[in-house]
Amino acid sequence: MNSQIFGQKLPPSIVRFLPVFWILLLGWLVFFHRLGNTGLLDETEPLFVEAARQMTTTGDWVTPYFNGVTRFDKPPLIYWLMAIGFQTIGVNEWAARLPSALSATLLTGFCFYILNVYTTQPRPEADTTPSACEAHQRQPVIPYLGAAICALNLQSFFFGRLGYSDMLLSVCFGGSLFAFFLGYTADRSHVQTRCYLAFYALMALAVLTKGPVGVVLPSAIVLLFLLCAGTLREGLREIKFLPGLLIFLGVSVPWYGLAYLKNGSAFIDSFFGVHNVDRFTSVVNQHAGPWYFHILIVLGGFFPWSIYLPGAIVHFTRQNWRQKPRSRQLALFALIWFSVVLGFFYDRRH
Repeated sequence: MNSQIFGQKLPPSIVRFLPVFWILLLGWLVFFHRLGNTGLLDETEPLFVEAARQMTTTGDWVTPYFNGVTRFDKPPLIYWLMAIGFQTIGVNEWAARLPSALSATLLTGFCFYILNVYTTQPRPEADTTPSACEAHQRQPVIPYLGAAICALNLQSFFFGRLGYSDMLLSVCFGGSLFAFFLGYTADRSHVQTRCYLAFYALMALAVLTKGPVGVVLPSAIVLLFLLCAGTLREGLREIKFLPGLLIFLGVSVPWYGLAYLKNGSAFIDSFFGVHNVDRFTSVVNQHAGPWYFHILIVLGGFFPWSIYLPGAIVHFTRQNWRQKPRSRQLALFALIWFSVVLGFFYDRRH
């Protein structure tokens, strides 16, 4: 980490712990402070919380229940984490929301780490003519600002303080893609292997949080990125598919198998039929909206930072999409990530 920030020289002892302090400070102020001081919100949060509470009373950690009726809306990871919180801290709003607050803080840390790796590292020796914009991007303040932007927006504030599964999905889904890009740009084979295997493990956790979308979206983003970057063939060769597949199946499949053995076709019809196929092919739970719904959510939910998004996209499209080295392709990766997610959910609002 650079020993200067905001133009000031800092002692090494402070520099070493400043990133951790900054992330924990953001996490406490935005996500943990007064976390349990409000009651459960609308009808959705109580459904998650009660299903988790019933796990602790019934001892059944395979089948989620709500008032004695099976609830296969979501896989069990969020229920498991809430239930662990209830058994550790007690049954209260703070414990119910703890997984979301931890996930939001961890996601903030992921963003800091990625920006620190790719915006503060020295430029390769062969590339000695940086533009003014690129030189600015290598200033060490960028990771601190990026982490703050990740935490200080309405979307993160809302989902990071409520007992939903959304923030847990975000950290597993986002973490898997961050791990992929770290592996993609690694210059040492053992680091690359670890990052790629973490990519598969975090995808598996995303599947345990939200279902098949946890593997469909990251896979689509990675494949489209490799195609656009011109590295599809070499990327697929190095991505550690077979050991990664074993990790993915080992983490994600056991619960699905146990849930089917215990509940039979009722699990298949409810979880895969209603809550995956029907949600993808039609509108359920009155979640319809105009075609521009998610555009408004992005612009409003991430305001004021979202006002810079159109300009950032325009600036990127004027550059060479297949920049070398690979570490210079983070903007392309981010744009494809954003576009695939937005496009995936766009068609499901009608």
